Amino acid sequence: MKHSPRVLVCDDFAPLLESVAGSLRQAGFEVDTTATGIDSLARLRSAPYDVLVTDIWMPGMDGLSLMKLLTTEFPHLRVFAMTGGGPDFTVETAVSLAEVWGAERVFVKPFDEEQLVQAILNR
Repeated sequence: MKHSPRVLVCDDFAPLLESVAGSLRQAGFEVDTTATGIDSLARLRSAPYDVLVTDIWMPGMDGLSLMKLLTTEFPHLRVFAMTGGGPDFTVETAVSLAEVWGAERVFVKPFDEEQLVQAILNR
């Protein structure tokens, strides 16, 4: 029997973080959450995960900086990004940057969380 993917979700906006985590749990995934890139990196270093779902724009270490580190430290980790745009970036720029740094897919907020579930399931 194939194991359910272990997913780490990172977003500094608590309502969205809980909504996405809840949708993933309802789909049968094992889910943990963090609110910062630094916390996500620490969690990834302490336990195995199959998937990271991260916001791009967060205070401190943002999702792009986190993804840059992951490409060398966790090359097999599947990464999905979420964005609503950022302070000096359009949504299109954010999507392009996230794809350059290894995001399989970028979801533009607000998005249908079922699409994220399906993206994780479609391997």
